[in-house]
Amino acid sequence: MKISTQTTCFLILGFSSAVYSSDQSWKDEDGLEVTITKEISDEDCTIKSAGGDVVDQYYKLRDEKGAEIGSNFGKKPYTFTLGRNQVIPGMDRAMRGMCIGEIRDVVIPPKLGFAKDASGQPLYYTVQLVNLFRANPGERWVTEEGIQIEQTHKIEGAQCKKAEQGDKIYQQYILRLEDNTLVDSSYSRNSPFVFRLRNREVIDGMDIAMDGMCEGERRRVVIPSEYGYGAQGSPPEIPGGARLFFEIVLEKLVKRDEL
Repeated sequence: MKISTQTTCFLILGFSSAVYSSDQSWKDEDGLEVTITKEISDEDCTIKSAGGDVVDQYYKLRDEKGAEIGSNFGKKPYTFTLGRNQVIPGMDRAMRGMCIGEIRDVVIPPKLGFAKDASGQPLYYTVQLVNLFRANPGERWVTEEGIQIEQTHKIEGAQCKKAEQGDKIYQQYILRLEDNTLVDSSYSRNSPFVFRLRNREVIDGMDIAMDGMCEGERRRVVIPSEYGYGAQGSPPEIPGGARLFFEIVLEKLVKRDEL
């Protein structure tokens, strides 16, 4: 997995004490080795990756002899959130403190990779931090219809291009049920879902949840069944009476008078 960022020693992050360390290379006591092969200057590094950031990563995995096993360089970056157990522990640690564009060579010992103990082979990665997203949490509220809305990333007032009736919405979403079952996601199709706001093109709850949303804003939304698919549901994926748990992003907004 690969992503670029600029580095700071993991001693600063407090993960473990080091066997050796320098500005460009270090090895922790549990065997994780990191070497910076492309450094980003302080003036060009405006942000460093940290827990909670959503990172886009390029990676190349090799065996101990240097033969390539797999790579996504030049393809779609691999995206995950640091500190959420979405990747192996060694990769989560190796990607922290990076600047966008930075490249690192990483050796991950078996117990920080896919093995349950120290047996097995180390993993040899080259990783680059392509980009990162850091949320600006906003407010929470419940509409009069009972729809729960949380701004997981708020756009401040002067920068807000606000969605209104008739606007064309480009939306990314993830839909889950109350038990966390994944129902659908626009990300799996590599294309946003497009509709006109409050034009009866989506469920009522989604029209309500996105009304007044800013371009670039992210929300976590819970929609009661009466504003979703009702008592009948949408078999077989959505049972009758189900509440809908959405994570939504207003990726792009075209105002009605611009259409």
